[in-house]
Order: sequence, then structure tokens, then C-alpha cells
Amino acid sequence: MPRLSSGYVIAGAYADKIRRTLFAQLRDLIRESKEWSSRIAYSAAQLNKVLFEILVKGLNVDRGDVVRIRIEYEIDEAAKEVKWKWDTLEVEVFRRESPEKVKKVVDEYKSKASEMAVARVAYDLVKKGETEDGDVVYA
Repeated sequence: MPRLSSGYVIAGAYADKIRRTLFAQLRDLIRESKEWSSRIAYSAAQLNKVLFEILVKGLNVDRGDVVRIRIEYEIDEAAKEVKWKWDTLEVEVFRRESPEKVKKVVDEYKSKASEMAVARVAYDLVKKGETEDGDVVYA
């Protein structure tokens, strides 16, 4: 079954990415018949309408956040339409942090960075047992 995957894209540009990706995946059908072009555009619009509701109204995603959208679909060549498998819709959201917050955290760790880089890792060895061959196993 074909699957549309937007890849990582800024939320403000997801609709265009979905449309372009769908057209790229179905370019062979478009070459067969001009009617497919309008049908594919309509299907992309349907998906983008649902995604707008999810991203903007449901999740309050900012335009600068990054999203990845994946969904499977079927091609009905007799009816010349794309049928979305809504139960396979996956949306991932990666929120953008404010530059002030990032700077604050980085500045906190800058002073400790030289000690952190050379600090030894402390291990606690615990004997777990022996193998049949007589090897000792530690954790």
C-alpha cells in the first residue's frame, strides 16, 4: 500500500509539502490522464484540511515548529480518486524553543563544560555469577 511521508517540514509549509509529495508519488497517473491532476489536488486538499484542524486547532502548533506527517492511501483507478486510510495517520510535532531559553541553558552548562568533558565515569561492578566454562560475569 502506498504511503505518503512529508519528512521533517516546518509547520507553516506542511500543506505545500503534502501536495508536492503526493503529486510526485502519483506523477505516472497524471501522465496517463489530465483528470487525475484535479483529483489528486482535491485529495491533497482533503488531507490538508484535516491536518489543519489537528495541528492548528487541536495541538496549537506554531508556524516555526517542525512536523512530520505519514499516512497510507489507496488508488481507486476506476473512480480516479485517492482514498486515505485515516486510521494510519501519524503526526509528529517537534516544538521550537525560544532563543532566550536555549541561551540560558547553554550558559548554565558553559561554566561546567570543561569539567564535564574530562570527568571520569564512575562504575559500580557487581558480580552476577559464573558461566559453565568458569568465566565470571559482572554488571
